[in-house]
Amino acid sequence: MRDTAAWVGLVAPGRLTRRRLSAGEALFHQGDPATAVYVVDSGRIRLVRHLEDGTSVAVHAAAAGESCAEAALWAEAYHCDAVAEAPSEVTVVPKADLLAALGADPGAALDFARALAGQVRDLRARLELRNIRSAPERVLAWLRLRARGTPAVVALDRPWTEISAEIGLAREVIYRTLAKLERDGRLRREEGRITLTGN
Repeated sequence: MRDTAAWVGLVAPGRLTRRRLSAGEALFHQGDPATAVYVVDSGRIRLVRHLEDGTSVAVHAAAAGESCAEAALWAEAYHCDAVAEAPSEVTVVPKADLLAALGADPGAALDFARALAGQVRDLRARLELRNIRSAPERVLAWLRLRARGTPAVVALDRPWTEISAEIGLAREVIYRTLAKLERDGRLRREEGRITLTGN
């Protein structure tokens, strides 16, 4: 969730702690008692849910300035793993303190609800994306959701090896698809960015 500063400020600074994580280190595991919400200060935290059939689903990746595990406020246990994709630092916001602060400030609770609604919209967009069968159209749809400006440019904030899990395509498929789209004149690849040509 973006724009976290307002609600984090509701909790007394002395109640907040910080935690540093190495790449690959778990912040929490699925099934652990839900005790806090987290704000990513640097790095990136990926949320992964393990299913009963033994498979895993990438639920979300929270970048610097975003929060994660908000559902913990109303759950006894975390519903997924949270793992650092890169060296990361997070602010730990105790669940009980945040719930008490939101209960005491209806305006802040409404702002928090608005931010959660934004997350729901983002999740629905990701689900719709995964329903696109064609790899080129799925990649283009992902790029269009993130493109800004004219011409439409996507600034890549992480490598395609990480993005592939979000899109739901194997990284080899992603690389082949990007090469084909570039050959077809539908995009142009540069270091750290992709320009959509509109063809």
